[in-house]
Amino acid sequence: MVSTFHGIEMGKRSLMTHSQAMNVVGHNISNSNTEGYSRQVINIGEYEPIFMPHLVREERPGQLGQGNMTLNIKRVRDILLDNRLIAENRELGFFEIKNKYIHQMEMVYTEPTLSNDHTLVNTLRTSLDDFIGSFADIANHPEELSARVATLEKANTLANSVRHHFEQFTHIRNNSDSEIQDKVKEINNIAKNIATLNDKILRSEAVGDNPNDWLDQRDRLIDKLSKIVDVQISREDKDELIIFIGGRHLVQGQKYEELKLISNANNNGYFDTYWTDGEKLAVRGGELAGLLEIRDKDLLMEIKRIDSFAANLTDMINEIHRGGFGANGETGNDFFVQFPFVTDPLGNYDRNRDGADDSSYIFRVTGENKLDLYDKIGIRGNMNINGITVSYYETDTLQEVVRKINDSGARVNAFLNPDGKLSLKADYQMDPNNPDFVIRHVEDDGMFLIGYAGILKESGAAGSFDWQATNQVDKFKDSTNWTVSPLTNPSAYMSVNERIKSDVSYIAAASGTDINGDGTKVFNGVGDTSNAMNILSLKEERVMIGMSQTFSQYFEYIVADVGARGSHVEKGFKNAEVITTNLENMRKSISGVNLDEEFANMIKFQHGYNATAKIMSEMDKMIETLILKL
Repeated sequence: MVSTFHGIEMGKRSLMTHSQAMNVVGHNISNSNTEGYSRQVINIGEYEPIFMPHLVREERPGQLGQGNMTLNIKRVRDILLDNRLIAENRELGFFEIKNKYIHQMEMVYTEPTLSNDHTLVNTLRTSLDDFIGSFADIANHPEELSARVATLEKANTLANSVRHHFEQFTHIRNNSDSEIQDKVKEINNIAKNIATLNDKILRSEAVGDNPNDWLDQRDRLIDKLSKIVDVQISREDKDELIIFIGGRHLVQGQKYEELKLISNANNNGYFDTYWTDGEKLAVRGGELAGLLEIRDKDLLMEIKRIDSFAANLTDMINEIHRGGFGANGETGNDFFVQFPFVTDPLGNYDRNRDGADDSSYIFRVTGENKLDLYDKIGIRGNMNINGITVSYYETDTLQEVVRKINDSGARVNAFLNPDGKLSLKADYQMDPNNPDFVIRHVEDDGMFLIGYAGILKESGAAGSFDWQATNQVDKFKDSTNWTVSPLTNPSAYMSVNERIKSDVSYIAAASGTDINGDGTKVFNGVGDTSNAMNILSLKEERVMIGMSQTFSQYFEYIVADVGARGSHVEKGFKNAEVITTNLENMRKSISGVNLDEEFANMIKFQHGYNATAKIMSEMDKMIETLILKL
């Protein structure tokens, strides 16, 4: 027999269900502006009926219903859309971070300054043009002290500008390294929080609940993580969500692995990221990948380019200036200085830092023979320069052989110096295992570098120069001229020679005269300005990038290159931003809260609640009347 209170119990369930439904709607409305919140939906179904089929059931037709109940409360979420957003967040994070930093790099090259204010640094190209152009004033007015003072001032401005560019790029690089450290710490913190949420979610689901708010929190953390680093999500096991980075588990259920930061002594002490077992983290996207690429590729490249500019400019100016005479008759003085250089005059250097010299660090070597670019060399053979073979033939002109060396990819530039002698000069290196501005190997099985150019004493392997041994300058002919390599960042130390700073009469504008024809020059008076003209001619000489560009063209090239990279990443950022914005809007349209719809649901559930309450009230009256009659 059905209980007397069956109707009351059924009404109570209805009230509880509709009350819970209104609470769900209220929860949706209150979180309408909560980032990452997913709209929740209550599913209402019939309660288990009375009179299930069995032998002792009461003989009466049909089943007697017991009202309704809450089946579950689920959030509205599209997993496929979530996975697509995770993949696109990686691209957005990568391009967004690169766009931010490359814009800063562009600003270093284009910031406005005043050339006559030593507290401000002029743009590099302008300061270079002003400095080299100042030698025209010396050539026109060799006896006027003011022309030499102006040259000193412009030289100081140029050196300040070079150092400023190095310092600014280094500062930006330091900032990127600090941000890398912050991102790794953030990854660890997110991984820890996701693992904690995984545990809560698993426990909640084990007792049949739907932990929607915790699921939203976890998804928000995953979205944030996917922008920082490329992640892959495995949802195949409903009891254990797994997050991968580079094929390795970052989070697996309630467990997570913490990433470590380790300083790299071979990369200026900047930090690399490793797993706890010592394996380096493989990063293929996201903000972290963008930061690593900015720090170790883009910014490092700009520093190397400024270093190359400084090293080549200093060497070219010094080589000409050293052979000239100042107004005081002094000769043999460099115009610029750079520190630190390899201290041993033979270039011997302790590369592995065990206390004993093991290498030869030579930046430039110049042969002893005066040559003509348009002469046919009349010999054949093969040179090995930094491990790359360069062949030459009888019909080649010297200019063609020089071009072959410069185009070979050996990163050694060949050119004729102002005296018409062949010079080989090392450039910065793309391989981090090779030091910058160091000639690594020079060998010739013929006679081009031996008898023709006058650089090496002997042909073949026995006479080759190799940087991985000491005293390798002994392989050069006795009359060759060489320069030892800068140990680190020539642009950081460039300055004017202290002698010239204290006395501008040391500025060597005169070339002198070889009276006896023995190669020894003597000072022939202040009126000789041929050395100043030689320095002035550097403005139009092709001395950079395989000796195919002038200093000004080189600067234009690196500025244009940074601009092109900036344009590329800005386009990539805007495209990624549009895609992620569209996907976010799609997700909001599916999972977001529509206030009009929620208010309609509130009214609907309120009507159900009120109707049930009214029926319950009528039932109470009927029962009360029945009791009074009894």
